[in-house]
Amino acid sequence: MPLQTTLSDFLRAIPNPFAKSNPDLIVLRTMLTFGEDKANVMFDLAGYGKISEQGRRTWRLALNEIGVSEHLSPDQAHDMSVLSLPLQLQEGLKAGVSLMDPAVQLPLWLDLVRPYGFLGILPWERVLSELLVRPVFRLPDFLARPRENTDVLEAAILFDPPPSIAPDSAVDQLKLIVSELLAGSPRVQTRIHVFASAPCAKVLANPSVKLDKRVNVHTANESTRAAAERSNFVSPWFDWICAALEGRSLDAVHFVCRTRATESSAVLLLSRSPHDTEAQTLAAIEIADVGAALARVGAWTAMFSPPAGDIDDGAMAFVADTLAQSRPGSVLFHLARPDCAHDLRETFRFLFSPEPAHPPKLANGFLYCQPESVAAHAGFHPAIASSVLPAESPELARQASWVDRARAKAGVYIPAIGLDLKQAPDWASAAQRYVESASLDQLRRVSTDVLFSKPTAALDQVEAAAQSQTVQKTLSDIQNIVGDYLKRSQ
Repeated sequence: MPLQTTLSDFLRAIPNPFAKSNPDLIVLRTMLTFGEDKANVMFDLAGYGKISEQGRRTWRLALNEIGVSEHLSPDQAHDMSVLSLPLQLQEGLKAGVSLMDPAVQLPLWLDLVRPYGFLGILPWERVLSELLVRPVFRLPDFLARPRENTDVLEAAILFDPPPSIAPDSAVDQLKLIVSELLAGSPRVQTRIHVFASAPCAKVLANPSVKLDKRVNVHTANESTRAAAERSNFVSPWFDWICAALEGRSLDAVHFVCRTRATESSAVLLLSRSPHDTEAQTLAAIEIADVGAALARVGAWTAMFSPPAGDIDDGAMAFVADTLAQSRPGSVLFHLARPDCAHDLRETFRFLFSPEPAHPPKLANGFLYCQPESVAAHAGFHPAIASSVLPAESPELARQASWVDRARAKAGVYIPAIGLDLKQAPDWASAAQRYVESASLDQLRRVSTDVLFSKPTAALDQVEAAAQSQTVQKTLSDIQNIVGDYLKRSQ
C-alpha cells in the first residue's frame, strides 16, 4: 500500500540526513482523503532516526469516527467534544509511541498534510497530550530555526477587541498577556510595545492602571491618521506600528482581534482606524498581508488569541494555522484566559528560550515550532532546509558582552545601572525574514510536490538541492551585504 512508503523511509535512505546528533522524531502524519461517498482521515505514526520501527502504525477512519462532521465549521472546531478518538486509535497510538520512546522523553510532532480543510483547528494537542502523556507540537514545512538575537525579546501586541466587550474587561486580558510574557520570557531583556484601539488606550492611560516599565503603550493620534493616508499598507495599524518603532525590529507580534473564516479564506478583522473612539467599519486583512507586515518589522513569531468573551475561537485558530502554512517561523495560537494563565506563561518560556528547552503540554492552543527548539532534540539540524538556506550572518545574531548583559538584567531592578541592549534594525531583520521565506519558496519550487503533501517530498527536495545553487548564492550575497553594513555601523 502506498502509505507504507512515507517520509521516514526516504529519510532513512539518505546517508546522514541530519548533520548532528539526536534526530529522533515521532511524527503523526494526518491526511484528509476523499472516497466515493465520504471523507476519511488517514493517520500514519512513524519514527525518524534511531527510533524503533516496531511502533509503526497506520489507520484509515471516516470523519464521523473521530467525532467530526463532514460539515465541520470554525465555530464548532475548537470544542473539545468535537474530537473524539475511537478506542482502537487510542490504544494503537499509545502502544506505538511506547515502543518508539518508552522513556517518555520525546514530544509527538503532528504533521498535517495539505489540503486538510478545517482539521487544523481541531484540538489535537489537548486530546493527544492527555492520551500520550507527552507534549504535542505541529511540524512546520521549513524546519530550520529562524535566526535572531537571543539576548533580547522585542514583542508587540496589537489589541483591537470588539466594542461589545467593555474596555475595562478587555484590558484585563491585555494585562494578563503582558504579565505572563514578562514572567515567562527567559531573555536577558524583554520589551513589549502595546498598540491598542482608542477605547482600550483610554483605559490604559488611567493612572490607576499599573504596567511594568518594560511595557510601552503607544498612542495613536492625528499624525497616525496622516501617515496612514500616505501608507501602502492595507491597514493603518501596521503603518502605525512601523512608525512608532522608529527603526527597531520585532521578534514577535501578538494579535488579539476579530476574525472571519470561510471554507476558502481566513482574515483578520481590524478597525479601519486605530485612533477613532466611535464605532467604525472593519477592514479584512488577508493572510498574505499579515505575513508581509510581520516580515517588514522582522518578526519571526506570530501569536494569536481570540478576544475575551469571543465564542468564535475556531476562526482565530484557522487564521493562525493558515499563516503557519504560508511562511517560515513559529506560530502560536492560545486562548489567553485567566484559567490558562500558567499554561500561557510556560508556552512563552519555551517559545522564547535562547537554548533548546523542555516543552510544555499545550492544553489551550497549538504551536508550530522547529524540533531544534526542544531540549530532547538539541543539535537537530535539518540538512534538507539547510541546503538552500545560506549560512548564518553573525552580525544579525551578535550577543552583547557579559558585562552589558548583566547590566541589562539588573536594570529591571536597579534602573540607574540599566542598559538597553541593541537589536538589529528593522531593515536588517526584514532582510533575514526575506531570505528565510525565499529559501522556503525555493524548496517548494524545486520540489515536484509544492504542498509537501506526498511521501516523496523529502527525497525530491534533496535531489533538487543542486538546482538551488544560484538562488542560494543570491540569498547569501544579500546576507553578506547586510552583515557588512551592520559590522561597519557597530
